[in-house]
Amino acid sequence: MSQLIAFIAVAAVSTMPMPTVTGPSAALNRATRSLDTKSQCVPFKWIANDKGSARGAITVPVAVNGRSLQMQLDTGADVISLYGHLAEQSHWSKTGIETFKAARFRIADTGLDRPTIYVNSDMEADADVQGTLGLPALLGKVAVLDYPQKRFCLFAEADVPAAIAEAPSVRAMLRNSKLYVPLSIGTFTSDAFVFDTGSSELPLNVDLATWRTLTNRVTTEGAPTNYQGSAWGKPLFIPGAPSTGLVSVGKATLGRVTIFTNPAQPTGFADWPVQTVGVLGNAPVWDGIVVLDLTAKVRFAIIH
Repeated sequence: MSQLIAFIAVAAVSTMPMPTVTGPSAALNRATRSLDTKSQCVPFKWIANDKGSARGAITVPVAVNGRSLQMQLDTGADVISLYGHLAEQSHWSKTGIETFKAARFRIADTGLDRPTIYVNSDMEADADVQGTLGLPALLGKVAVLDYPQKRFCLFAEADVPAAIAEAPSVRAMLRNSKLYVPLSIGTFTSDAFVFDTGSSELPLNVDLATWRTLTNRVTTEGAPTNYQGSAWGKPLFIPGAPSTGLVSVGKATLGRVTIFTNPAQPTGFADWPVQTVGVLGNAPVWDGIVVLDLTAKVRFAIIH
């Protein structure tokens, strides 16, 4: 699972600056219209976290063996999972079995070929979410997150609308079951940022040394934004400060965003098994459409 999925349970102490909202571009309008009639698209829902933040997580409707379920879309998670005893109660899996293969799995009109689903009995299913839709569900397809229209689409490569397929994109990488995208923050550049929809409202998260470089701050004391709460039952305090430079992905400029770090784990990302600088969440891109081409091309695009 994503290291940062637990961040949906934190609370803001001060108001977090969000990207400046501007009018949609001609490219965004064209891309939006191209999705309007596509049967591969489904509405998604924002669900609030337990502290009341409205955009705590994204849930997507799926059909598992004919049963309709809501799953959290978490591109930082390396599995598809069902919570609690849902798989056992539905007679898809037996008690004590950790995985099973779904005979049928559909997202709108797009089917997955007998995906492996993990049984996460430690997580409790509720009316809002019954599982996690991790990155493996999207592999070999082109996933589209239309944030303004609140819809999620999953296409076979041949079915992608031209307005989506032709959007300027950057080369991304699949490493260690994570999707890495290149970011520029002022003069700082790296291709080792994970795009993680499970991080949701926190724009960028990095190690302490990188945070100092990108915010031009020596210490986290007095940081203008702070998140505090708990993660996996442990107290959590995450200071944030605006980036000194503009954040961009290829030609798409996201402006200056709030960058967070966890002083209790100053080298948390450096300790990952593959090179990782940090995590990009939903917040900087939720005024547009994000395209995850997870076919052999492995490309990432933002239309806004």
